[in-house]
Amino acid sequence: MNKTRMTFTADRHKVNEGEIVEINWSCDGADTVQLTIDNGLRSSSMPLPSEGSKRFRLNRSKGRTWLKLTVTIQGKEYSKKIGVRVKPMPTTRAETVDSQGRPQSGVARWWQRTLTNWHNWRARIRYAVQALPEGKQMALKVLAVLTLTLFIGAIWPRLAGIAILLPVIYLVVVLLRR
Repeated sequence: MNKTRMTFTADRHKVNEGEIVEINWSCDGADTVQLTIDNGLRSSSMPLPSEGSKRFRLNRSKGRTWLKLTVTIQGKEYSKKIGVRVKPMPTTRAETVDSQGRPQSGVARWWQRTLTNWHNWRARIRYAVQALPEGKQMALKVLAVLTLTLFIGAIWPRLAGIAILLPVIYLVVVLLRR
């Protein structure tokens, strides 16, 4: 196939994440035309007519997104590839303010971050425990109660007897509840 019979262009070769790129193509006498978009994370393909234009929003990329036009003419396959550099969006940091619109103090910001991290950690642990089979969930709970018992017994030896009763009470409650 003569390369002049196949044209494939993009209006831009550098974009910011989320911007639109327009491609134009023309393939005389093509049996099939296929466009493949590969952003480095995943690849997708779509059939196209033998000529036309199409617009795409390039959202995520590993730096460069490849647009590949593959044409089949009389059983032979030809292709052209265009690379579009995709720059990530700049990240912005939000500042926490109080009810009067003043920036929070350093201690308040630290406390807010600490609470957020605590809630995220707790949610992840809960999700991980819920993903376990029921028997392993029970074993994990008993392990936590026994750890607490050992901790209390090590810190306050006079409470060791009461601490030993904790797992017994917990297991009795579980048995009676089921």
